[in-house]
Amino acid sequence: MIAVIADDFSGAAELGGIGLRYHLSVEVNTTVNPRTQANVLIIATDARSLSKQEAVLVMQKIMQQLVALQPEMIFKKTDSVLRGHILAELAAQLPIAQCEKAVLVPANPTLGRTIQNGRYFLHGQPVHETSFSEDPDFAITSSVIEDMLQVNGHTVHIKKVHEPLPAEGIIVGEATATQDLQAWAARIDHQTLAAGAAGFFEAILEIKLAGKQPLPNASDLVQHARPFSSTAPSLFVCGSTFANSRQQVQQLHAVGGPVSYMPENIMPADLLGRYSYIKWGDEVTNLIKKYGKAVVAIHPDTNRQMPVQPVVLRKKMAGLVNEVLQRGLVKELFIEGGATAWSVVNASGLTRFFPVQETGAGVVRMCTHGSDLCVTVKPGSYPWPAAMWNF
Repeated sequence: MIAVIADDFSGAAELGGIGLRYHLSVEVNTTVNPRTQANVLIIATDARSLSKQEAVLVMQKIMQQLVALQPEMIFKKTDSVLRGHILAELAAQLPIAQCEKAVLVPANPTLGRTIQNGRYFLHGQPVHETSFSEDPDFAITSSVIEDMLQVNGHTVHIKKVHEPLPAEGIIVGEATATQDLQAWAARIDHQTLAAGAAGFFEAILEIKLAGKQPLPNASDLVQHARPFSSTAPSLFVCGSTFANSRQQVQQLHAVGGPVSYMPENIMPADLLGRYSYIKWGDEVTNLIKKYGKAVVAIHPDTNRQMPVQPVVLRKKMAGLVNEVLQRGLVKELFIEGGATAWSVVNASGLTRFFPVQETGAGVVRMCTHGSDLCVTVKPGSYPWPAAMWNF
């Protein structure tokens, strides 16, 4: 078994989709399931949204539980543009894994995300000059790797793929092409904790499965998954702050599409009981009944008119989604943004997922344990496939 710890929910789902490409059975869980039969067990956390101290405690606990299962390897999924508390978490995980060093390769050249000469680029543009500079939780203000990681006393070695590696510490691998990811994957051994983005995980799987028959898919885990249908009653939860995502929702709203923005009276409310969402839930349910689908979002002008903490907005969005799901109409739930996805699945009591379809880069559809609801998740910066975003 290969074990993965992801620091947000959309990243966990993204790696689940990669596992499917290799005909591996995959389970995404919010807790460590010691009885899993999956080839790849992915533990989704919300560590990126926690304080540094809380994130470290979460990672230590899960790392200890996974080590006890004696997996073939443990991979730490991080944000591809290094948001979160990556160095503190890695430093805490290394002794538990009994590893002297970690190799962190966050670049993903197939998505235009590269690291060269100690700087991070998105499609050739310094990352701090892109929409990532507007992230509400981890605004990126520099493309220099040490700045992005907030080194603060940690020893970090930034290396090109052909350079010798130190015997210990945290090593950030530069990469400008897919071949670089493969070269870094070849340098991982049992004394090294592998960490990074989806491209690096895929490169490691390619090496592990090279010359072998693909592992059989445990079809009993997913045989009851309902085939995707664009006509199934659907709810889209758009929690991303990225300009492209917001524009897509605004364009749909402008032509009279089934978009429901968070009402102003809910934003400042201190109480989050179910009664707070009944009227909004009625509106969204009526849109689904009329159009077959609905989009819920937060208007981009919200924080200009009425400043509210992002975590509060996510909780309120999750409360609405739970209210709508309780009515039993929705069969396909689409969520963008890892922190938003985490809030939604927690509020709805969902804990165990089985990826069944990768419909685009980082866009993964999963069936849920004990329910006929299917959940599709993607990172906020990735686009929805046209077949899904079809209004």
